[in-house]
Amino acid sequence: MRNFISTLLCSLFVSLPVMGKGHEVKVVIANPTSEQRAEVVEINAKMLYQRLQSAYGSPLIIRNAFGQQVASQLTSDSLLLIDAAVFPHEKMVFSVTRGVPQAFKSSVDGQLYAWRVDDFTWENDRCAYRAYGPALQKTGEKAYGIDVWLKSVPNLVVAERYANVYAANQEEKRLRKQGATEAADSVKRNFSLHLDHGNGLDCYNVGPTLGCGTPALLHGDSIVMPYCFSSYRVIDNGPLRFRAEFIYNPANVNGETNLIEHRLITLDKGSSFNHAAVWYENQRRPQPFCAGFVVHEGALNTLHMGRNYVEYADPTDNPSGHGIQIYVAVVFPEGKVQPRWLKNTRLSKGVAGHAICKTTLRPNEKATYYFGAGWIGSGIRNQKIWQLEINSLTERLKNPLQVTIE
Repeated sequence: MRNFISTLLCSLFVSLPVMGKGHEVKVVIANPTSEQRAEVVEINAKMLYQRLQSAYGSPLIIRNAFGQQVASQLTSDSLLLIDAAVFPHEKMVFSVTRGVPQAFKSSVDGQLYAWRVDDFTWENDRCAYRAYGPALQKTGEKAYGIDVWLKSVPNLVVAERYANVYAANQEEKRLRKQGATEAADSVKRNFSLHLDHGNGLDCYNVGPTLGCGTPALLHGDSIVMPYCFSSYRVIDNGPLRFRAEFIYNPANVNGETNLIEHRLITLDKGSSFNHAAVWYENQRRPQPFCAGFVVHEGALNTLHMGRNYVEYADPTDNPSGHGIQIYVAVVFPEGKVQPRWLKNTRLSKGVAGHAICKTTLRPNEKATYYFGAGWIGSGIRNQKIWQLEINSLTERLKNPLQVTIE
């Protein structure tokens, strides 16, 4: 037994990452509110490296109060991210030293799935979202807005879902060629993206609408629907933050020509909301701008419009089959906006209209807002809980966690 314990201790010692020599810096995160906080925190990375007297970008080890390593991420805009939980009106202290950290599983991911007509899908531990790409636009299919994929597990699932449905599509084709219709139907049902197989599903209808949270310019009371993105670039991709820029084809709106939309989307671990920053290349004068979501028939009574947000409970693409609601929202916490209801006059069947937040976007400005979704499988049990989630977002933004480097 003594030899076994000695061997085990030696093995543990060897497997521990070697801490680099040099300074230790303390990062203190204070919660100024009376609510429990748990979120991704931003630290000035350049200042931190200066205090450590370490080359910018060199590996760092972050430890909590128990000496455990915690996940971190150095972003392209010089922020060091850590995931922190802080008790109301209390502080948490993290130590930062030079050294190679242990590997952590990512809580976010986003990538292009070219075989699926250029879907670009991104996710965190709570939800997944999809933007449609140029290959889909070439088919002529009218799919404009951002799609929602529901999740009921914290681990990454999107890549596996795509892989499973790709393999299932091949098997289904093979079986149908053989005339095995019943077996082919079974394969399709068992791997469909639109049914829940244990980790969530895609049951949100987009079509020729804004979907969930899509930005757009307005011409009078008409939404100038954006189409599919023409190009994209992934800027940050885990383990704590995903960020990507999507660029859209030129459009002519309200007398201006060659307006090119740039859409920068950020999604953090643990958040029910994406942050969006939108601007238009070649814009020369103010343009009416909005962001919002589609409202489907039979659910208009769930639409709520606040001072700076709109939220609603979507009935899914098959209410009687799924029996769940998808809670969606668009929030402009900092801007002066006008929540509005635009009734459907020419969109597809089943669409009642759009709920939007309207504002004016001036040249060389960026419109910033948040959009997101949740459901019972991600912990949003009902629409009242979703409203609390929106309230929590606005309060967190008003009273951010306070970061001090010591």
